[in-house]
This record gives sequence, structure tokens and C-alpha cells, in this order.
Amino acid sequence: MAQLNPFVFNRPVPADDLIDRDEESEQMLRLAEGGHAVRLSAPRRYGKTSLLRRLGTEADKAGMNYVEVDFYGVLSRLDVAGQLEDGYAKLRPGPQRIARAVIQTLRPAVSVGAGGVRVESRPHLDEQLGRRLIGLLDLPVRLYERTGKRTLVAFDEFQALLAVDPGIDGLFRGRIQRHGDAASYVFAGSHPGLMAQLFGAHERPFFGQARSLRLDPLRDADIVEHLGERFAATGREVGAAIEPLLDLAAGHPQRAMLLAHHLWERTPDRGVAKAEHWQAALRATFAEQDDALRATWDSLEVKERAVFTALAMGQPVFGAWTLERFNLSKGGAQHARAALAHAGHIQRLNDKWRPVDPLLARWVVDFQHNGGEDLLR
Repeated sequence: MAQLNPFVFNRPVPADDLIDRDEESEQMLRLAEGGHAVRLSAPRRYGKTSLLRRLGTEADKAGMNYVEVDFYGVLSRLDVAGQLEDGYAKLRPGPQRIARAVIQTLRPAVSVGAGGVRVESRPHLDEQLGRRLIGLLDLPVRLYERTGKRTLVAFDEFQALLAVDPGIDGLFRGRIQRHGDAASYVFAGSHPGLMAQLFGAHERPFFGQARSLRLDPLRDADIVEHLGERFAATGREVGAAIEPLLDLAAGHPQRAMLLAHHLWERTPDRGVAKAEHWQAALRATFAEQDDALRATWDSLEVKERAVFTALAMGQPVFGAWTLERFNLSKGGAQHARAALAHAGHIQRLNDKWRPVDPLLARWVVDFQHNGGEDLLR
């Protein structure tokens, strides 16, 4: 039977396939056991959701209930309620039965009379939805009363609540602060600007309410170990191709797995990855990602493109070369850098601004400025 490619890059991975993150997982678990809240921030595709799944496994071993709620794409309070219900539906069977019974009492009853189904007025429906949300947010208390166990609730893409209405984070904060020993919370998000807006603005209800934890790029040594083990376990050797892969991936978890996936595909069974296999993997990777990279590039304003290009080329944002090459003022460059950081396209590491996506950075430099000539180096 043909070997299956061991490198998954297009979805969250199981806990056993998560590269490192031991320190972050242990820290979050300790804080949860102590009743503390955590604000987990990470760029997109940095393994945040995979880390939450691992945390859930560890929380279960530690005797806690674990609930993960994904708020990605919510647009209304009704959506929020639906996502909360979906999260509790994934509890282990015992706690799940308790949660289901409570949820059933929170759903609006349909009245049927002589005139058929009665349609409630909008104010009454809003009141019902408000009570439903409060009941769902207070579910950890009901679980604690019945099981005696703390519930660890992970809200993924928590910043999406800002698209719902201006006061919903106040509703969340108002209920959560009453939960005491019944629950601990992780607020995870992949949009740094919106997460900062929720937790860093004095006027917001969650200001200063959670310990901050950020996911940094992976260490090269951890990537080498992970890739080497999986190549070897499937009858292949990564060989010297690991060096250019590490250089391009720059510690980005998903990009490292994407490149490894294509390199593995082109490495012969029981063979060693060579330069030609790496070049073929590069061609396949950029061909596959071209539409997505172009869409990201097209979404940027002109000055944002200029600043991103400068950073991708290793140039300082306020250096003479950048300002003259792109006809930027220092104020314009600063504004563009702030916008890129807010959207999560760049991040500050070791007091230096860098592109988050190394593939986009390479694509910009090679295709936008070198005509693609350097792509296969």
C-alpha cells in the first residue's frame, strides 16, 4: 500500500502532531487550574487552534471539563448562541447530557393556538435571545454544580465578537466575572489589532482581564526533529533540503508543513531529498498558493505594499532607501506599518518588524521586483 503523506497543512492537527509548544501548553494549563484567564494571540495559521485542541486533551487528563467555541464568522447574537451550543455539544457524554438538558430549557418555545403558530414580537424575541445567551454563558456554573469540576472554556477567534454589536463583550464579561471556581477561560484570536482593541483599550470590559500569551515562530531545531522523524518513518530522508526549507519557512508552522508536504511528494520512496526535489517542491508550492498570495497582495493599499516590500527585502521602514524608493514620508510609512501590524501581516520580533507570511515575502521580492528569477534558489 502506498505511503500517505505525513504532513498536514490545511487543517488543525491532532495533539500528537503539534510541533513543540510544550511550554505554552503547560503554562495555559497551570493558569487554568488556578482559575486565571489567558489571552492567546497568534498570527493566522500559526497553530493556535491545534494548540487549543492539545490544551483540551491535557485539561481532560487534569480532571476538567473542556469546551471549545469557535466564533469565526459570527454576525449576530443568534450566531453567537449557536456557536456556544455547538461547543457544549462536544463535551464528554456525562457533562454533555447535563449541558444538553440546560440548553433545551433555554430555547424559545413555539406557541400554537387556534390561529396557528404565534409569531412573537421583535422586542420579545430579543429578550428571549438575551436570556438564552446568559444561560449559555452560565453553563459552566451548572456543570460545576452537578459534576464538581471546573470547566475550561476556550473561545477561539474571540475578536469576531466585535462584528456582532458594540456591547456583547460587556455581556460576556458581566457573566464570566461571576463564575469563580466553576470556570477558567482562554480567549484566543488571530487578528492582533482587534484582540488589542478588546483587551488593550481602557474603555472595553475586558481591559486587563487576562494574562497575555503570544505564539512565536517555531525553533529550527524543533522543525528539523519533526520533519526528520516523519520522513524517516515513511521511508524517505529529508537530507540537505532541510536547509533551504528552514530558511524559507522562517519558523512559520503552517508554511513549514506546506513546504514539507510538497518536498515529501517529490522525494523518491526510500530516497533522499535533493536540490532538484526542493526546486520542484518550490514550484508546486508557489503554483498552488499563487491565487491566495495575489489576493492578499491586492487587498493592501499602495503604501502598505511599499512598506511590506521593504521589510521583505530586509530594509528598515524609515531608512533612506525605503523612503526614496517608494516615495514615502515618514508619517506615511508609519501609518502603513501600523495598518499592516493591525491586520496581522507583519509582527515585531526581537525589536524588529518582519513579515508574518514568509511565502508572501518571498513572492513579493521575487515576482514583484526580480521577475521571478530568484524563485528556485
